[in-house]
Amino acid sequence: MSTIPATNAAISALKLEERVERDVKAGIPEVDRISHTESEESLRSYVIREIIGRVHTDRQEQLDEQVEARKEVDIRQLYQEITHTERSVGQQIASRFSTITQDLKRAAKDFAAVRMDLEIFKHRNGLTREAIYRESKILHYAIIFFIVIAETALNSFFLSKGSELGLVGGFFQAFIIALVNLGLAAFAAFALRGTFHRNPARKLVSTILFVGVAILATAFVLGVGHYREALELNPFVASKLAVMNLWGAPLGIHDFNAWIMVIVSAIALILLTAKFFVVDDRYPGFTAMTRRARALQEQWAHSCTDAVDEINDIAEEARQSLAEKEKEIRSQYIAFKSSIERSEEISSHYEEDIIKAQGLLDELVRYYQSYSARMMNRRAAYFGELLRFELDTLPKLNTTGLEQHKTDLAAFDRMFAELERAYADAMAGINQQCEEAQRKLETLVVDIERENGLGGA
Repeated sequence: MSTIPATNAAISALKLEERVERDVKAGIPEVDRISHTESEESLRSYVIREIIGRVHTDRQEQLDEQVEARKEVDIRQLYQEITHTERSVGQQIASRFSTITQDLKRAAKDFAAVRMDLEIFKHRNGLTREAIYRESKILHYAIIFFIVIAETALNSFFLSKGSELGLVGGFFQAFIIALVNLGLAAFAAFALRGTFHRNPARKLVSTILFVGVAILATAFVLGVGHYREALELNPFVASKLAVMNLWGAPLGIHDFNAWIMVIVSAIALILLTAKFFVVDDRYPGFTAMTRRARALQEQWAHSCTDAVDEINDIAEEARQSLAEKEKEIRSQYIAFKSSIERSEEISSHYEEDIIKAQGLLDELVRYYQSYSARMMNRRAAYFGELLRFELDTLPKLNTTGLEQHKTDLAAFDRMFAELERAYADAMAGINQQCEEAQRKLETLVVDIERENGLGGA
């Protein structure tokens, strides 16, 4: 930034001594002159053009920077947004409320349809109770997995003797047997559940199927025992011997280890069948209908909860936005006021620069006169007034933007005085809109439940 230079620096820059020597040789200044010389006048031009001009340019740039910074202030817009917060939030909630209404009606319609299907199913099948089933499928599959692994581990020990791969081969054979048991148990549970059906024909078919699966499962378990016994006799033809012995004498197992395998497989089969049976209600299809109805009931409840949360989210976002706007207004107001004070300070400094420049000019003129007097070895030739600046000719700072912004500051002062009240009113308006929307939502849910017969949901 340009400043008023020191006197010695100005003397050096002007080469004032050389100028005096030149003037003295030319007979200037004259003895007892009554006006300033051309060289003295040129000092004033130099100070105005080179010093005050540069200072003016720098000060004007500083003022312009402050003006541009103040133009970015949007206090009025932010204040208007705060005063219109209640209406804005109301429009957002109203816009979102129509979508919420459609979502709730669709969820209620789906739930009502499935609930009606469940009631029709219960009526047609003479059911007056609720379905009994296990809620946790993870626990169900975990128990089944444990039974299969336990059966495999126990049987693999007995089957390892006749396998070329030893214990590894026995493990894979035992695992295959466990998988077959798992399939038979699933079919047995399915058939057993069908025996509870109200339809006589379906009940008869299910009973026949269950008996058939039970006979097949019994034959398979005894066949496993015969196979284990045949491994002791001849591992290479054990499968053939097991089938022949099973067909000729199903209970003719004479090996204790083979009977242990039969018992282990039978217990595993019974446990798996029981587990498959009790995991769902004993009446066929009742569990599936109930699960679907309860899933849609939970979806309906979640839809209602989500609708309330969505209204609250809109209100919370509005509160956060309002707080940020209030904070931004305070920040911009402080910055705007500080900028105006800085601009006034710049203008004051420029006036001080002019005074300093006048002092510098006085010093230069005195030095010119005193040095010329020493050169001519006589008294100074001029005792009149020193040179003065004509203020009208000096460059002036453009403070148009500053004056306008001072007017704006007065308006901002009034806004700032009302800011706290406006903020409190806006916050109260948000709360009012939120409470009103929640009341409308409660009424809407009650109406939708009444229209779809979900009063007891």
